[in-house]
Amino acid sequence: MSPRPALSVAARRVVALTASLVLLWRGLQAAPGALIVRMPGRGPTAPLSAALSEKLASARVVELSGDLPADTARISRETRGVTVLFAIGPDATDAAGEARGPAVVSLGVANPAQLKTPGTYVSIYPNLDRVFEYLKTSLKATRVGLVFSPARNREIGLQFLKAGSAQGVTVVPVTIGSSGDLVREIKGALPKVDALLLAVDRDVIFDQRNLEFIVGEARQARKPTIGFLEELAGLGVTIALVAPLDQMAAVAVAAAAQPVTLGKKRVEVDGMAVVVSRKAATDIGLNGEALGAQKLQ
Repeated sequence: MSPRPALSVAARRVVALTASLVLLWRGLQAAPGALIVRMPGRGPTAPLSAALSEKLASARVVELSGDLPADTARISRETRGVTVLFAIGPDATDAAGEARGPAVVSLGVANPAQLKTPGTYVSIYPNLDRVFEYLKTSLKATRVGLVFSPARNREIGLQFLKAGSAQGVTVVPVTIGSSGDLVREIKGALPKVDALLLAVDRDVIFDQRNLEFIVGEARQARKPTIGFLEELAGLGVTIALVAPLDQMAAVAVAAAAQPVTLGKKRVEVDGMAVVVSRKAATDIGLNGEALGAQKLQ
């Protein structure tokens, strides 16, 4: 008997989409007793919270105070009879884990390994195969630097190394542990790589001076920087490869049909939006439209 032909990339995505729709339908059936837990205000997780609320119009929303013991006690009260709790961001996920009630589906966490809470974690990154496929085709990149701090993102660094290798792209770790590391590592890496990837890392992209230094050095070397949060394109990063919020919310709802109560499960969004800073691209001789931008800033 001759072997069955392998599915094309397009066919695999159709199969994956069909399976996702089935799980989404099941998740919606399981969601009437759901609870959304989040921090108040208009922080970086607010748009994600809004997208999830659109998918789960009947879910109750609990806004936390930031006082872990008080928040844990409140979640314990609020989750009586609740089967699935959707936690937005690391603080909400921590509090949900301490309450030890329903299954947890977490969104907006950069590195699940940093948290103790068991459950399903929707990756803040788009599908890494799609990321490296984009780097190879749109940027012609075969060697990229990954900027991250090992103390916070060692596990994410390993995932990028593995995914890059599978796609034929060499990932060079650019590890940042201090300001001295930042200067030395960035200056040393730029001549050796085609682009810099910026992990979602508090010590790297959420420090204004660090981000400005990375962007400035990359601009002088005429190398693109690639981040994974849309707002980075407005801060001088050349390209943001973003997991669409509505798809992240849909994946989270689908995960409610297959809850994880022991250990952690990481799931990715298949779709990817390309957001380009017109000025940052022009500064290094690139054209936003040619980069496949779905949004120019």
